[in-house]
Amino acid sequence: MVCRTLTSTIRLLETHQLFRDDVRLRFLFAVDEGSRFGATAERLLRLAGAPDIVGWGDVRGLRPDLTLAASENVDMAALGGDVIVLPHGVGFNKFVPTRDGAGVRVAGVPDAASLRTGRLRLTLAHPSQDTQLRALCADVVGHTVVTGDPTLDQLAASLPLRDRYRELLHAGTARTVLVSSTWGSESSVGRWWTLPTDLLAALPSDEYRVCLALHPNVWARYGSLGVENYLAGALDAGLVLLPPEAGWHAALVASHVVIADHGSLALYAAALGKPLLVTGNATEVVPGTPVADLVATARHLDRHAPLAPQVERARTDESLRLVADRAFAHRGEAVSRLQRELYRALDLEPHSDHGLHRVADPVVTRRGPWSFRTAASTDGDTTVLVRYPAAAKPRSAGHLVVTDDETDLRLHERAAVVCRDRVIDRDLARGWAHNALDTHPGARLAVVAVPGGCLVAVRGGTEFLVDAGGAVDVPALGSFCYERLLAGELGPGERTLSVGGRRFAVRVTPVRGR
Repeated sequence: MVCRTLTSTIRLLETHQLFRDDVRLRFLFAVDEGSRFGATAERLLRLAGAPDIVGWGDVRGLRPDLTLAASENVDMAALGGDVIVLPHGVGFNKFVPTRDGAGVRVAGVPDAASLRTGRLRLTLAHPSQDTQLRALCADVVGHTVVTGDPTLDQLAASLPLRDRYRELLHAGTARTVLVSSTWGSESSVGRWWTLPTDLLAALPSDEYRVCLALHPNVWARYGSLGVENYLAGALDAGLVLLPPEAGWHAALVASHVVIADHGSLALYAAALGKPLLVTGNATEVVPGTPVADLVATARHLDRHAPLAPQVERARTDESLRLVADRAFAHRGEAVSRLQRELYRALDLEPHSDHGLHRVADPVVTRRGPWSFRTAASTDGDTTVLVRYPAAAKPRSAGHLVVTDDETDLRLHERAAVVCRDRVIDRDLARGWAHNALDTHPGARLAVVAVPGGCLVAVRGGTEFLVDAGGAVDVPALGSFCYERLLAGELGPGERTLSVGGRRFAVRVTPVRGR
């Protein structure tokens, strides 16, 4: 298995699963070091537990029964035996610079000299890709096989588990918005780096969860330290950042709306019937390909118009599914077809039918939000809250609720309500609450989680025990009490709190004066 970039390494590790349980095979890995995006390839192999990593200088001496690559840019002349080239995206949709920089070529197509050796075979997702390749390079004739796309089959088969993945993405009942970005200046984040933060500022945090999938090349170029630094404000505001090697599959299954560019994930979203918004066209897209037609057909996200209504109005578009159908053949059969092709090249019968396995559980980065800008209103016995993460600097007016986990000291200075959501006993809670009011002179309330609910201390000495049966977080209860206090109605009794479209019974009980 010959790796070159982080992207191709991820695809080869996915393909490795097609050989599970087969003790007849031994796997060697090598990294072609010719790519500027290859620095993390060997690191990922070692993290995955690859036992045999061959130095590139030793590759020429090998005589493998089969070589797999997921990049057309691998030095094919250095490889012995037959080579199967797997796609690391969907189709041949993108122009990239030629090696000498003098022109452009279609990404994914091996050079003519490699094809003329007769040792290469390309696996394709749809017969139209074979037609496209024949027009580009006559030497490809006889060196392709249409297997379908195993990734799409795995995604489609995992759709019934969408609620599982929403929980793992910290979404729960919230609507999941997946933002996808390929790499380069024409990608979603290349042209609109603040898009994740802008979405978080526009979408109520109790109703939406925003996830971001960046192309592995972005991670390889900037590293996790750089990526998380560039996205620091969005992460503080609750962005769910997906790692490059796994996570976007689960987020796509879980998603209610997908925002994408001209990368492959847009085609997967359309094929699965997901509501899709695109961030713009790109000059690097090959005309006449499914991606080009998808970007031209889909509704575009307008950065100069309010974002929330655009996301709310996103709907499944059957015309997009029809475009995606031109990119994927043999749906439901791709895994077994690819497995049979690989074993045929090895001159072996498959050890067992691989079957379909659900997409992997996501392991994500999410650290906020710790503070909220909250718009509140009261109608009779019902208080309605609409909350936005303060770190995203939302335009909506409202009071500021800050927890003691908040790292931005400027937010502490402006807080109307200060909270602590880790449970402590009532005596300690009383001391913490009144100390918090002393150190936050602009705050009217301090709210602390205690056994049986929350202790609420009002500036001036009044205290209440507030309980919603453990179904509401501490900052929301703090906002409920603040709104009731402003209305002059913070007193004993049971009232209703509405947040994120859900309603909860809240009981308020006086404790004592300070």
